[in-house]
Amino acid sequence: MKILVTAPAGEIGRRVLSELLAPEFSVRIITRDPGRLAGEIREQVEIVRGATDDPIALRRALDGVDSMFWHIPGASSEGTDVRGRYLRFARAGCQAIREAQTPRVVTVSAVGKGVARDPGLVSALHEREGVLNESGAAFRHLRSGVLGENPHSPERPAFADGNLSRSMSGEVPPSMVEADDLADAALRWLVRRDWEGTARMAVHGRGDHWFSQAVAVMET
Repeated sequence: MKILVTAPAGEIGRRVLSELLAPEFSVRIITRDPGRLAGEIREQVEIVRGATDDPIALRRALDGVDSMFWHIPGASSEGTDVRGRYLRFARAGCQAIREAQTPRVVTVSAVGKGVARDPGLVSALHEREGVLNESGAAFRHLRSGVLGENPHSPERPAFADGNLSRSMSGEVPPSMVEADDLADAALRWLVRRDWEGTARMAVHGRGDHWFSQAVAVMET
C-alpha cells in the first residue's frame, strides 16, 4: 500500500510518518527541505521535492498513491491572509488529486459551527474542506480542537518576548487535542481501503484545560 505524507516534519506529520515505516507500507513524502528529516527516515521513504501548494509537484507525488495524509505547514509570520493561504493550498490539492485520481485523503481540520462570514481560521479550514471535496476523492476531515503542542513552540507569536499570550481568557477551557491523538486518528483511516465518500470526524483529546493551567505546567 503506497501512502503519501505531506508536512512530514510537522508535529502531526512526523508522527504519522514514523508509524508508517513498516514493511507493509510504501511511504512517499513531499517536502521542500528533506534535510529537516533524520537521515534514517530519508533512507526509508521515497522523496519528492516540492511544495504542497504546487499542483505539478503534488501531482507527481500522488502518482500511484492509495491514500494521502494532507496537511499544510503552519504560517511563519503574523499578518498572513489566512483564508487566501488555505484556499491556495486547497485549490492546488484539488487539482492534483483529481488529475491523479487519488482514491482516499485524510486531512486535519478544526471543530466549529460551520463556515462563518468572517475569514477566521475555522471558517478558512471549513471552506478549504469544500474545495478539496470537489476533487472526487473520498475524504475524512479530522476536526479537532486546539493542538496542545502549539502553545509550547517558541517559534510561534504566542511566545513573543518570552511571554505566553492568547486573545482569550486564561480561564476558558478550550477543547485541546494532542498531536498523538490526531496522528492515531489519521493512521486508522490511511491504512484502510474499505471506505468511501466524505465525512467529518471529530477528534477529542483526553480533557479540556485552561490556558492558565497550561502556563502552570510550563513553569514547573
